[in-house]
Amino acid sequence: MDTTTPSPSKRQVITFVMTTQYNGFAYAGFQRQTRTPTSMASSNEEDSTATTGKKRKRNNHTNQEMQAAKINNKSGRKSNAVITVQDQIENALQKWTGLSLLTLRVRGAGRTDKGVHATHQVVAFDVPLSLVIDHDGGEANNNEEKYRDDDMKISAHALPLLKEAHQTLAKHKSASTDTETTPFVDQWKIRRAISTRLPTDIVIRTIRMWNGSAPFEARQNVACKTYIYRLRFRCIAYESNAKSTEGQTNLHPICNAGPHLLRRLNDNNTVWLSQWPLDKEKLRQACEPFVGRHNFCNFVHKAERKVGNSRPSLVRRRERYQQSTSKDADDENDDDKFLMDLFEFNLHMQPEEEHDKTFPPIIDATFSLKAKGFHRSQVRNLVGFVVDVARGERSLDDAKVLLGESDNTEDEKSLPTVNSAPASGLCLANVEYEHDDFL
Repeated sequence: MDTTTPSPSKRQVITFVMTTQYNGFAYAGFQRQTRTPTSMASSNEEDSTATTGKKRKRNNHTNQEMQAAKINNKSGRKSNAVITVQDQIENALQKWTGLSLLTLRVRGAGRTDKGVHATHQVVAFDVPLSLVIDHDGGEANNNEEKYRDDDMKISAHALPLLKEAHQTLAKHKSASTDTETTPFVDQWKIRRAISTRLPTDIVIRTIRMWNGSAPFEARQNVACKTYIYRLRFRCIAYESNAKSTEGQTNLHPICNAGPHLLRRLNDNNTVWLSQWPLDKEKLRQACEPFVGRHNFCNFVHKAERKVGNSRPSLVRRRERYQQSTSKDADDENDDDKFLMDLFEFNLHMQPEEEHDKTFPPIIDATFSLKAKGFHRSQVRNLVGFVVDVARGERSLDDAKVLLGESDNTEDEKSLPTVNSAPASGLCLANVEYEHDDFL
């Protein structure tokens, strides 16, 4: 009799795909960070030993350590534990299903940083099919039966809802349909069960089941990601009659009032309040040079640039840009990982109503950036740069220099500084996939 454990890649699971929203102010980013073995992290590969008792024991021990760290923190003692959005979701799923983290294999579409928000983060988790079929009157596969352990059981709270979801999925697969569009079936009962175990700053908007032939991985086969960035600023304006001793026109005094007059009750740390007055026309113009295919290495977090020393020199980037604009360009031979297409860098501005009409207006600005994927800190660095242009610290020509598309700079050390915008204004707004095989 064959007693070998089936490979995780062959293990049959029901994959639930959640659309989540969260306010990231209280969290150290989305992805789990502390006391986490590599196999437990939100990755795209499942560990080959995920089903062994030894690995599961290690997982339980890790959870106990995390709980102890949280208890120590509550008692007033110092703790190095950090809480992420994934921590909270995994905790809720464990409480509801009774399954281990290695079994659930929670993963997200984007690793948002500390303080970054989301209105459409895609989070997936797995439930072994054998645990549902065995209770659902079906016949479990022999390999699936071998996979089961005595300590792996679905909780009584979750089992009826998971059985109902499986029946819906099975009915859809067995039914013949002439339509290419998959119906939208929100598992609202499961959504409610998980939501009752989540804090109020994390919301599940939808839960669907993956119906594709290949396993679903949240970070793979992404067609487009959309980030938005919210900024509030006062338009730069000058006093009409007042002039300085040098004959220059003075700024309106309220332009130097700082960000405190820009606060609003419902901001909830989701908007950057600019401490400087900005030129709104320059703000719009500064977005334009970045749309299209460019090398964005100077707008990527320095830690990512250092990995593998893969950052090309300024001269090499300029040569690649010239080749890419020629008729004989061959993009497939370009191995630069920072060369990418930015589909969209739009700016929408909405003026606020001022009670005193003599004041320069306050603008609520929303940047929208779309690409197949973004590098670490790239969106925040791009927004930080265009704000520097709008406040007069950088010129529009500096964009071409930083992209390696200008002949004006020969020395890497003379490149303009790129300042990163605060995390508070950034939000993952949408994730679109190449295949919409969700039920």
